[in-house]
Amino acid sequence: MVSLEDVRERAAVPETSSEVLETVLRLPEKYRQVVYLHYYEGYTAPEIGRILGKNVNSVYTLITRARQLLKQALGGEEFAT
Repeated sequence: MVSLEDVRERAAVPETSSEVLETVLRLPEKYRQVVYLHYYEGYTAPEIGRILGKNVNSVYTLITRARQLLKQALGGEEFAT
């Protein structure tokens, strides 16, 4: 696992990925943690729940809300899934 602070020091990423990552890193911590663990580290919601000590349904809710915030911040439908 890599810390969020170390992510910026990784090899260069395409512009849109960089923009998304910067937006993720600006999310409030509770959202940033679940998004990073799920999308960048590849953990499942149950695994994230165990890591963060949260109920799996709470993790799903946090991911959904974080995606809504990212969609608003990035300004488009293209990032929604």
